[in-house]
Amino acid sequence: MSNKNQIREKFLKTRSFLSKSYKEEVNKIIERKVNHYIDRYNLEKYAIYLSTENEPNTLNIIETSLKKGIEVYVPLIIEDNKMEFKKITNLETDLEQNKVLNILQPKSTCSTLENGNYINTMFIPLVAFDKQLNRVGMGKGFYDRWLNENDYIGYKIGLSASTQLSNESIDADEFDVKLDNVITEKEIYVPFVEEEQEFDYDVTYSVFNDETIVG
Repeated sequence: MSNKNQIREKFLKTRSFLSKSYKEEVNKIIERKVNHYIDRYNLEKYAIYLSTENEPNTLNIIETSLKKGIEVYVPLIIEDNKMEFKKITNLETDLEQNKVLNILQPKSTCSTLENGNYINTMFIPLVAFDKQLNRVGMGKGFYDRWLNENDYIGYKIGLSASTQLSNESIDADEFDVKLDNVITEKEIYVPFVEEEQEFDYDVTYSVFNDETIVG
């Protein structure tokens, strides 16, 4: 049996126990790293989630990008438990509260992203991740479904507090999409390569500008 439900429950509890001051500090560091990534790779368009209370905050990141004229696409949950991405240009006028799901979402009148590979970078929320960058989300499968159905080939970058790293490998199935990187307040993770175990070390380090990448 898959261990994803067990890991999800464990790390949802971990996340709920984080102090407000810790989360605020984590948010500031992750925000700086994501803005640095966007500038370094000259992103002209990308997709990103609208954060809930216990997720790394994305609203300041979005606002900064919009001021620079960058196209930003955010998810909208639609019928049949599916998701589509909408282009927003203004945080005040283009978003509304979904009172049923208790989440912030784009208005349905916003322009829809018709071709998923029009963007080449997507910032994705998660509840937990492992060293292979398998991801556990909230369990609805919105992102895995969208990524598979749209044959998305761009970069998939998770945003997470470092406390959400699972030492236990996540039981991923054929429909679970691995991340390319995970940005935390401590490290930038790349997938761990099993063959490296032959060299009597578990983690390799290299420098990513002023950040440390862990693989």
